[in-house]
Amino acid sequence: MKTREDVNKMNPNELVSWFLIASCAYYRFGQRVMLDADFDHLVERLKLSWELVSHPHKVLIKQTHLDSTSGFDIDYPNIVIHSANLYLREIQ
Repeated sequence: MKTREDVNKMNPNELVSWFLIASCAYYRFGQRVMLDADFDHLVERLKLSWELVSHPHKVLIKQTHLDSTSGFDIDYPNIVIHSANLYLREIQ
């Protein structure tokens, strides 16, 4: 599982990737890739570095997602679904 230490090492674009992967894993597959507290920390870091993000999937994440620390209603691209699935297999 990803930890707070892992989150602290992520650059702004990686934060976007892991926000999407973690949300997809939780809401689509019912599994966690990090603890809730670590996800909350990821979201706080993402909020603070939002202006630095140039990730192409940034447009999928709305302020409401960050405020609620949830990506439950995001239409995840196939690459996110695939990445979440691969990571879940890796950590099992």
